[in-house]
Amino acid sequence: MENIKKDNKTGLLKAGAFVKSNKNMFIRYGLLVLVVLVFSIATGGRLFSKYSINSIISQLTPLMIMCVGMLFVFSHGNIDVAEGAVIAICALMSIEVINAMGGTAGGIIVAILLNILVCEVLYVGSIVMSVKFRILSTIASLAIMFTARGLVTYFVSQTLGSYKLENSAALKLFSQTWFMLLVMIVIAVAGWFVFTYTRVGKYSRAIGDNPLSAQQSGANVNALKYICYAIAGFAVAVSTMFYLARTGSVTQNFGSGREMDVMISLILGGMLLSGGSKTRMSAAIVGSVTYVLLTNGLSQLGMPDMYVSLVKGVVFLVMVGFTLRRQSTVKALPR
Repeated sequence: MENIKKDNKTGLLKAGAFVKSNKNMFIRYGLLVLVVLVFSIATGGRLFSKYSINSIISQLTPLMIMCVGMLFVFSHGNIDVAEGAVIAICALMSIEVINAMGGTAGGIIVAILLNILVCEVLYVGSIVMSVKFRILSTIASLAIMFTARGLVTYFVSQTLGSYKLENSAALKLFSQTWFMLLVMIVIAVAGWFVFTYTRVGKYSRAIGDNPLSAQQSGANVNALKYICYAIAGFAVAVSTMFYLARTGSVTQNFGSGREMDVMISLILGGMLLSGGSKTRMSAAIVGSVTYVLLTNGLSQLGMPDMYVSLVKGVVFLVMVGFTLRRQSTVKALPR
């Protein structure tokens, strides 16, 4: 009898240790299953109608692309808040280029290349500024955000309220379901492979845990930060074209709130804000799917946008509480 009790106790302890060590995984997939079940029942299956699925894919594609790129940055324990403003300035430039070149394929290619160039300059520039002047990366990100948003506000204010594509069909390819799925899957798989199986991902997770230990293990911490911010910049540049294809115009508020969409998605995916060894690419993929399904489900239930934002804010705070951990203090080595 006593042996049975000991075995049961040991089994419970092992189960408890397993749940604790895999808490983020349970959060990640448990929330997705919960959202799917709740809103499938609440909407009477409308959440997965043909029209709804097309809408979900159009929202999910740019968000997942950004989440995949930003995960490399967040894994260091850094937080970027410039995505929305950078998307807006890139979309504005894209409209100028595409309109100037008559909406041709060449104009679209030039716009994409210009987006990539601008995003790389802004993102790599922000982390270089952070490293060289020893300021918080979030402060550098805020500087980029305010500068980009200020430029968008100025240029849009010179028009009748928005910049518009003269040829609304110029970006038709970026609104095709098959193309969105193709790009989203390719980038998700590429990001997963790089983050899971290469030194970039391995050392990025190590930096999130302890930069000093990562450096002693052979990681060039600053170079890795540059690489990861370059990856994030590329993701923002690509996602811009999908956002622009949905609207066809740029207003002063274009892209506003996208930074919070990314952050909430990663948190819903079970990612720790402090980054580190527990960071998984599945947080970006599963988290973005959960976020889009949650948003669409609430909208289909007739909830006003104001309350949808409130619910997302509450969910964000609750998830931060579940995933929060104390930052470990890094002691300097004696000289």
